[in-house]
Amino acid sequence: MNGPVSRNPLLSFLGSYGLACVLLFFLFLLTLLGTFAQVSDGLYAVQKRYFESWYVLQPVGPFKLPLPGGALCMGLLALNLLVGGLVRIRKTPATAGILVAHIGIVVMMVAALVKWRFSEEGFLRLYEGQQSDTWVSYHDWEVAVWDASQLEDVRELIVRDDLFEDLSEGRRRTFTSPQLPFRIVLQHYAVNADVLPKGPMWEGYGPTVDGYAVRQLDPERDNENNLPAVQVEIVSDDGSSERGILWGGERAAWVVEVGGRRFALTLRKELHNMPYTIRLDDFRKVDHPGTSMPASFESDVSQIAAGNERQVLIQMNEPLRDGGLVLFQSSWGPSNARPGEPLFSVFSVARNPSDQWPLISCIIVSIGLLWAYGRRLLQYIRSQKPARRTVADAAGTR
Repeated sequence: MNGPVSRNPLLSFLGSYGLACVLLFFLFLLTLLGTFAQVSDGLYAVQKRYFESWYVLQPVGPFKLPLPGGALCMGLLALNLLVGGLVRIRKTPATAGILVAHIGIVVMMVAALVKWRFSEEGFLRLYEGQQSDTWVSYHDWEVAVWDASQLEDVRELIVRDDLFEDLSEGRRRTFTSPQLPFRIVLQHYAVNADVLPKGPMWEGYGPTVDGYAVRQLDPERDNENNLPAVQVEIVSDDGSSERGILWGGERAAWVVEVGGRRFALTLRKELHNMPYTIRLDDFRKVDHPGTSMPASFESDVSQIAAGNERQVLIQMNEPLRDGGLVLFQSSWGPSNARPGEPLFSVFSVARNPSDQWPLISCIIVSIGLLWAYGRRLLQYIRSQKPARRTVADAAGTR
């Protein structure tokens, strides 16, 4: 931002240092408030409230103070960078390196935007000898429906949770498919719940179904530990209906018979397919001497695709990157396993289209800074030549 080339007041404001300082102050404030709130509310809730929002209503005593959210601040900061660092800056050989560095920062911000809007994260848990071609989301849920008579190549119909997580008491939504001889009506969604036999000492959330009702619970601090529930009604084409309760902690799907066919419905964490199969061949855990605390753990896996296998070692800081997915060695269990008992390995799985963009951004920024400051260094060296020559001449005459 070495000087304006435009007198447009709007561009002057958007590209100003003052706006950048204000936005950086609000980002600092959001980080501070989010850090304090994380103690009681958990990382996921804080991330959604402070950093993935357009505005925040921050409680201050009996009042709520409106603040810009992280998404708004970062969006305006990116605009400030574009206007001030690329549009309004003088385009001369002296500023070429600064321009290149700003382009690298823009790439970094675009990478963050792509990750926010398009990335998916979850986990894959395997015991030795197990294999899977799917991974499970950390936070997202889905209602899956399939023909229970199918034994192979089961075709599932999926309703994602963003289509029913707003169905608080009194709201309902209907889902249909030409492949189903009935309509699915979802209602009474609870973020965290138990499903228990209905007793007189507590009030159920929604209607009681076959003697069972939903008891709402406070959301868990760690969002991945929540077990949601939703009530479902199957309405056949002939007008008959049947009610049920889908719960995230259920061990078996709810099966209903419609038109002489049996269908299964379940509420589960969202499943994602992988372009290959992962088989855990061997898991190794090395403990600190004299303790049961792991010093390191790693997994030998086989990656199977199109009938071909290749062996891969996945360990901390050395993930498997292939097919648009990144598999990190993240955990293991069970923590209370006795010597000789089988252990499972947990891989964090991420699908991020901008996975390598931060590396590209750093390379571009480095080139820009080397260009800018290297040029300054060469200019300084050239400017010192007469002085060095004078010193040398003076030394030679002594």
